[in-house]
Amino acid sequence: MAVALMAASLAILPTQQASASARPTSCPTYEKLAAEVGWPRKEIARVSKIMARESSCFARAWNQKDPYGGSHGLMQINGSNKGFLMREGIVRQSMVELWKPRRNLVAALALWRECGWSCWGTRSSRP
Repeated sequence: MAVALMAASLAILPTQQASASARPTSCPTYEKLAAEVGWPRKEIARVSKIMARESSCFARAWNQKDPYGGSHGLMQINGSNKGFLMREGIVRQSMVELWKPRRNLVAALALWRECGWSCWGTRSSRP
């Protein structure tokens, strides 16, 4: 009986590990908002994929290990962009403002218009 219980618990373990490590591949919750703030329709799938890759769709994501105060929000916008975002009027005081999904997507759009997808380590705009 003890062997059967142990075998049953081992059979469950891989499934639990797989689901715990599963990450989203897109962020459909924020796709409509991305369109509302001005992202071109043909880029929405890529925006969704990058949000998933960068923040796992968590609006208050903060990677403090990135230089210049870390990267913030859905699109993980690095603190090195603070000056640009302040000049554009998107950030007023702190990069923490980018934890608001709308502001993060507006900031990401401004950066994308400035440098394309290279800001996120990719040149392609294809999903």
